[in-house]
Amino acid sequence: MIIGGDNEELAGYIGRQFESDELLQEQVHLDFNAPHMITVCGKRGTGKSHTLGVLMEELMQLPRAARDNLTGLVVDAMGIYWSLQVETREPDLLADWDISPDDFPVTVYYPAGLEEKYEDVSEYFHEGFELYPSELSVDDWLYLLDIDETQAQAGLLSEVIELTEDEFGSFYGLGDLTQKIEESDESSNVKEALLRRLEKAKSWGIFSASGSRIDEIVTGGDFVILDLSGAGALPWNVRTMLTGILVRKMYNQRSFERSREEVSRIKGQFSESEFPLIWLFLDEAHLFAPSGSKEPSTEPLVEWVRQGRRPGLSLVMATQQPGALDSRILSQCDTLIIHRLTAGKDSEAVGDRISELHNTRQISHYMEQIPKDPGYAYVMNDDSEKIVPVKIRPRQSWHAGGSAKLEEYLNLTESS
Repeated sequence: MIIGGDNEELAGYIGRQFESDELLQEQVHLDFNAPHMITVCGKRGTGKSHTLGVLMEELMQLPRAARDNLTGLVVDAMGIYWSLQVETREPDLLADWDISPDDFPVTVYYPAGLEEKYEDVSEYFHEGFELYPSELSVDDWLYLLDIDETQAQAGLLSEVIELTEDEFGSFYGLGDLTQKIEESDESSNVKEALLRRLEKAKSWGIFSASGSRIDEIVTGGDFVILDLSGAGALPWNVRTMLTGILVRKMYNQRSFERSREEVSRIKGQFSESEFPLIWLFLDEAHLFAPSGSKEPSTEPLVEWVRQGRRPGLSLVMATQQPGALDSRILSQCDTLIIHRLTAGKDSEAVGDRISELHNTRQISHYMEQIPKDPGYAYVMNDDSEKIVPVKIRPRQSWHAGGSAKLEEYLNLTESS
């Protein structure tokens, strides 16, 4: 069975249908040919991050001709998907699934200024990324530095950004902003307060006068992990801001590229894509696009799910709180992968979405039927208009999303 399409060559093996926790049936594949907006939801410990990892593995096993024209990009705010590079240490789990342990070639980026923190694990964390400070508007800076627009610091910041851009264009660093602040006629206490905030921004390790361009990170055939955990050094507002900037730039560039491709088709010309199709993965999605409030990443993500199908942009989100996710995003998802949910607004949010299908039952019915072990889910797709019970297959690579347990730190070879 293929969910969401009919091209088996361009679909990924995600699991098998289940009747119970002991009875598994035919294989289930998910379409990767067309763009999709997918939400993976479920309570903590039900297998959401595991499911995202399975989808990533399957994308990387598409035929080479397909992979060369797409990029998988993981915004990894929790720092767990680097482990795709390591094959699973539990091969016995794969015996009944017609798959083998494997490792996958990914490139892991981290904030360049935090290179020292990643030095001991550089085998798996490969390159630092930086942004030009000019990528941020004045409003962005006010948000990041927690400055109210009525404060004197806001006026000074707006002034020095304008002066710095007039002198250096788009290619300047935080040091250039600092110099302009020091040269200002503003009172010393206002200048010192703003300098302290910029010094804090410097500690994040993400701003430089030699920043990375989006087309240097996103290239066809690559699978990229953007580690925004920052070794614990990046505040959440920085992670959402970076995500918003990244999503906006990819959307703009891919939209223009699609127009160029269509012009070539009209002229009867074959045109290779200069900017690939994107599969964007986002865990803890409700923190990037929360219901009832806005983050810098909210509107770019809303635009992505509303308009992204034409340029070939896909989004795979995971959340344990679908009721806390912006309803505009959830309503645009064509595919839901629903792990176990408890009663409350999270079940209601998913129930409202599946109630749009013909002849469906209440969400409580499905939650009563689903086995309690991790990995079981119901998959709903708008095109097929039916709900498929699926046991998600085991990971071929190492799953780093599990909770730390005390037993991991015990030396079992030593006597007690």
